[in-house]
Amino acid sequence: MQSQNNQYLQFVGKPHITAVIAGGRRRVNYTFEDKSELVEEYDINNHELISRKWKRVSNIKESQWIYEVGEAPIDQQSELKLSNANPIFVRKDTPQHFQYRVRNLNYPEDVYQVEVDEATQEIVIRTSNKKYYKRFAIPDMRRANLKLEQGKVTHVYKNNTLIVSYPKPDQILEREYQIRQEFDKLNKKKPKEGDLECVQQ
Repeated sequence: MQSQNNQYLQFVGKPHITAVIAGGRRRVNYTFEDKSELVEEYDINNHELISRKWKRVSNIKESQWIYEVGEAPIDQQSELKLSNANPIFVRKDTPQHFQYRVRNLNYPEDVYQVEVDEATQEIVIRTSNKKYYKRFAIPDMRRANLKLEQGKVTHVYKNNTLIVSYPKPDQILEREYQIRQEFDKLNKKKPKEGDLECVQQ
């Protein structure tokens, strides 16, 4: 898991890493020196990243998992609090693009404006009717010290969903290729549910 380890070293220090097969997925757990945690889940067959979630250390209150990729499961309590009509913002990448989806947007297609704020290095979504506004960074780009470029962000609108895409730079694609190569080697051992594949200090 060396190539995965490297991408987070400068961010929060050297992690302890374990990888296990659980629920038909390859789950990679990182525990960092400050006790923060990161969990990444991959499709065991095509190595697609399904989810990435963080839990930071907090002395104020119990830490909650924050999803960077994928969607948090809906428990009964939150389901009662949230309206199904509210916009839902979630990241789900493709092999070539970072991709963000905003569901439950039922405004006309021509009201959506998406651009890069070069000063803050964030992508900004706004509507001309002033009904929706969102700005967000791409954490992978920031960890790799790569800048967003104005002309590269694109968007499409269909089925009440705005899909915002940004192409992954070569540096990111190369790292993801290395991860797939490592997983291919692990798959040759024909992993099964519950297998502990890797422990790294």
